[in-house]
Amino acid sequence: MNIIRRLAVGALGAVAATTAVTAVTLQPAAAFDECDLSTKVDELKGWDTNNDYNIIVWKGSAIESSNLEGVVVSDSERKTPCEFTNNQADYHWAIFESGEFVRKGDGGYRNWAFYGAFDREGDNKVVFHSKK
Repeated sequence: MNIIRRLAVGALGAVAATTAVTAVTLQPAAAFDECDLSTKVDELKGWDTNNDYNIIVWKGSAIESSNLEGVVVSDSERKTPCEFTNNQADYHWAIFESGEFVRKGDGGYRNWAFYGAFDREGDNKVVFHSKK
């Protein structure tokens, strides 16, 4: 059974899209809380007014692997993580039809957040299903 819900989990890495990314212009990005990536998910949900797509946001160091299909929007931003550090980190997001994402590291909204139709396979893997 596919369930639409939002979850925070661990960290992941780069995104491999199996379809071409459509150039879509979003409104200027609002500042998001790098300690709670669900705030970026909430912002992106406003772009998908028909609730047709899945959304994932992750800290760059938190990805192990991904295969996102039907990506309609993806982007990234460099920010200072919420951990006590002077270093910068890359934060990525994608709005897409289906696919899977495997994180490495610990979970939590500071490493990833997602929304959509999905099943969890263990603690680190999420399989997203088309919502259309």
